[in-house]
Parts: sequence; C-alpha cells; structure tokens
Amino acid sequence: MKSLFASALAALALLLAGCSGSINPAAPGVGGYSANWSDRQFTRKGSDWSVVTSPNRAPEGDDLLYGVSAVSARDIWAVGSYCCVTHGSQQYSNSLIEHWNGSSWRIVPFPSNEPPDSELRSVAAISRDDVWAVGYSVFPNAALIEHWNGKKWAVVSSPYIPYGAELNAVVAISATDVWAVGEGNDESLTEHWDGKQWSYVSDVTQGLTVLQSVAASGPDDVWATGEFSYPNANVFAEHWNGSKWNYSQVVNNFVRSSFSSVVVLSPSDAWAVGYEAPSYSNNVLQTLIEHWNGSQWSLTRSPNMNPKGGYDVDNWLFGVAAQSSSDVWAVGYWIYFPGSGTPRSLFERWDGKAWKLERGPSLLESSNNAAFNQLLGIASVEPGVLWGVGYQGNQGECILDCTLTVRTNHG
Repeated sequence: MKSLFASALAALALLLAGCSGSINPAAPGVGGYSANWSDRQFTRKGSDWSVVTSPNRAPEGDDLLYGVSAVSARDIWAVGSYCCVTHGSQQYSNSLIEHWNGSSWRIVPFPSNEPPDSELRSVAAISRDDVWAVGYSVFPNAALIEHWNGKKWAVVSSPYIPYGAELNAVVAISATDVWAVGEGNDESLTEHWDGKQWSYVSDVTQGLTVLQSVAASGPDDVWATGEFSYPNANVFAEHWNGSKWNYSQVVNNFVRSSFSSVVVLSPSDAWAVGYEAPSYSNNVLQTLIEHWNGSQWSLTRSPNMNPKGGYDVDNWLFGVAAQSSSDVWAVGYWIYFPGSGTPRSLFERWDGKAWKLERGPSLLESSNNAAFNQLLGIASVEPGVLWGVGYQGNQGECILDCTLTVRTNHG
C-alpha cells in the first residue's frame, strides 16, 4: 500500500492539476505578494534562488522530482516519476532519473527491467560510480531499489516483504553502509546494505507506522522519521545507535502531524520538519520543525506564510538540508486553504538563532505566473550551494506537471 504521505501527494497532485493556471479572485494576494503579508516577514528583499531548466520525459503527462543528492557541484542526481508509459493496453508511470553535469540537466534511462508503474522517491550519491535510489512499484506491490555503477542504472534485489512494501528514503554513510526506510505490511520498514546485499533489519513500530526520511552523521547515529496513525497521523522518530533501533519521544501533541524530512549534523544536532494541525477547530496545516540536542526533541518556532492574514493558508515543509549548525534550509509549499488559488514554493532558513522565511525565485513568486509550484526535496552540495527539486504547472512544454529544479548561491 502507499503511505499516507504518498497518498497525500497523489491527492494534492490531482487537486493541483485541476486548478493549474487558475487564481481565485476572491482571495487577495493569491499568486503574488499583497498587503495581507508584510515584507517584514522576509529577511531580505531579493532572493539568492534561481530556477534552472530541467527536462521532462512525458510532455503530455506528469513529471515530478522527489529527491536530490550530490557527489559534487558537477555531479548531482535527482529522481522522481513520469506518466505515462504504455504497456499493452495499459498506461503506467515509470521512474524519472536526471543528472546535472555542471552545466545542464539530462534524463538518464531507467533500468530496462524496472517493473511497470514504478516511482523513485529518494536518492543517495556516494561517488561518481556508486549511487542508490529507492521507491516502489505497483506491479508487483513491492519496494524498489536501483543502483548506478557509473555506466547504467540496474534494479537490485531487496528483501521480500509480505503484503507489499515501499521505500521512501535512502541515506549512504559509505559504500558498505546504506540505509533505506519506508513502510511494509502497515509497519515501519528499515533495510540495510552491507556492500554485498540488502537485508531487513528489525526496528520500532507503533501501529500503522510510515518512515518518510532517514539521515545520518555516522554509522552509529542514524535517524528515521515519519508518522504513525493512532487514531490520527502523528509524528514519529527512531534512532540507530550502531546495534539496534530505538524509539525516540518527539513532541507529538497535535491533532495530526507528520515528519517529511530529517537532517543530522552530529549526535547532538538534528532537525526534523513537516506539518501539524493545531487543533480540531483549526485544521489548517502549519509548518512543523523540531530539534534534537543530544538528549531530547523540542519544538522550534517556525514561520508560516500569512499566518494572521484574512485567509487561511496551508503550510507544509517537505525537505531539509544543512550547510552548518547555523545554516539550515527547509523547503515545501503553501496554499490558501482549502485549495483555492495557486500553491507556491516555501523557503525557510535557520541562521543559528531563529527560523525565518526566505524569498524564492522571482519566476516562481511573480504575480504574473499563474502556474503552481512545489518543492519536495533539497540537498546541500558545497558551501553556499544548495539544490531543490519538485514540480510546477504547465510551462508550455507539458500539459500537467513539469519538473522543477532550483539552485542557490548564498553567502
């Protein structure tokens, strides 16, 4: 089965496809800045982010990028999915793999034996000839693991999980120490690569538990985060200490919440981001950011677009990446609730003291741009350089969703 997170993304994609290119005139400021939200929300007037052209596999369908990882500034991988591929009388999605060589993005063929209706959700680059990507395939209902050896991508055998499984994230500590996490048989799922094979590793689970992100600072400091559902979805985290997974108590006193991404700088410095719904009377999603200080998780104040404006605004963080302990970035999206108007990318930055909103590329935030856009992943490449990936609406070369890549060179 697909995770709640994957299902939410699929539902959102359908919603956005229906509202692509439309702006609700009853909501002032939708699609551009307005008097409802002050420029004082932002740290600066300008933006260091810019949109970089990326190719699309299926101009007539949907092209999305979920994850990004870099070997260097001239060797970056992004993965996702595109629709549609014809198999007999049926049409399916297949994985989308793109590579940045320092000057442009190009599509790299997925494995010829990749199952139909497949999707890659995350990528981890170790070296120019050692890259892992994970996801799932609908036929069969199973986790999907693929590897790049410097010449081509190949499907790699993964442990059999009864009743279906999916992998949502992967992190590579070394060539012989790689973790992938997700959900299998309605429980959290962790798998490990030791340099020879992938194996199932027993971990912590609480009812319907879905792991959506994994990050590490070393072989004995690995965090996996996501959500468990009892009775409503709420944030979940577990930690690998080098010998076993242990449950970690996070702040989860929300009506519903979820961690979409985690980043680990050291055993005493980790961040997890996602969303939370404040109360039963207020189901409008707000950004959620929690910090690990080596002994406990604590809730950190995070900004939202138009938090006190005249219209409710959903805010959701999907990715987080760190340049240093005083330079952490999170990306996601915001949209007027319950779906009127045009969703826009959301950028936030930790400066060592507080999280603040940052302006995105003017191309994405211009009031003349009616196309929706959303960021789903972010990666730190080198000092001052980060890449984000996601998707955007019709830009002339595709009918529904187009790939989106953004880059920053900040001081």
